[in-house]
Amino acid sequence: MVNPRVRLIGAWVLLVVSVIGWPLSALTFAKGEPATVLGLSWFAITMTALDILITTSVRNEQDEES
Repeated sequence: MVNPRVRLIGAWVLLVVSVIGWPLSALTFAKGEPATVLGLSWFAITMTALDILITTSVRNEQDEES
């Protein structure tokens, strides 16, 4: 099982990279990609990071209650 702190740091890294990478890729190496496809790809990474952050938070709260 992955350490919750490692999972939390990884999720924050994914979130920051996806928020910065999305417009950066649209302006550089992925200029030829359709904006919708590119946006959905980066949005999936962003949502995964947010899901990890929320899940980790809920799990920490549950662990504190027990």
